[in-house]
Amino acid sequence: MKAAAITAAALLASCQQNHGPTRIEMIDQTRAAIAPQLLQLGARNWVVIADPTYPIPAGAGAYTMAVPSGSADTFREVLDLLELQAALTPRIWVCNEMNALTESLAPGITEYNREIEALLSGRFCYRLDERIISMQLADASQKYRILYIKTKTQLPYSTIAIELDSGYWDPDSEAEIRRRMEELAPKPENAETAPTATPRATAPTHAT
Repeated sequence: MKAAAITAAALLASCQQNHGPTRIEMIDQTRAAIAPQLLQLGARNWVVIADPTYPIPAGAGAYTMAVPSGSADTFREVLDLLELQAALTPRIWVCNEMNALTESLAPGITEYNREIEALLSGRFCYRLDERIISMQLADASQKYRILYIKTKTQLPYSTIAIELDSGYWDPDSEAEIRRRMEELAPKPENAETAPTATPRATAPTHAT
């Protein structure tokens, strides 16, 4: 009886050790991994949350990391961290194709869409075809840093691209300061009337 109890305890311990991390544990691991990376980013940089097979552009600015969470949980953590930092504002890009997918084509897409739409509520978001977003990212990677976060989500067109902008200086403020600079710039003095041409001297004549 005692031996049976020991065997059962050993089996239970083995099952617990072989059991994978919980969703909460995976989210904690994801947050710990991405937080220091986000601190290195600034305005005009990007964060891309993508599936494991997403093709990474060859631009020098592309940087890739993998996390144990799904895309919806990762998206939520990125947004939370950006709000805590308060220095950057996210402009979100999602694929048009996502809303056209069905459960028969991509099992799990309904729940994924529901989670993403809840996170997008009240936020500025572009909805464009995936190829257009990919072209934008490929171009941006030639000039700016892009952090690609590969998640455990395996759904087509589930990519979420986040363009970072300054959290304390928006385009309207930039336009206003440019207008003020034009107003404060010294005005050129009115040009005077162009002088009349000096008559060309003629060769002196000699008396005969």
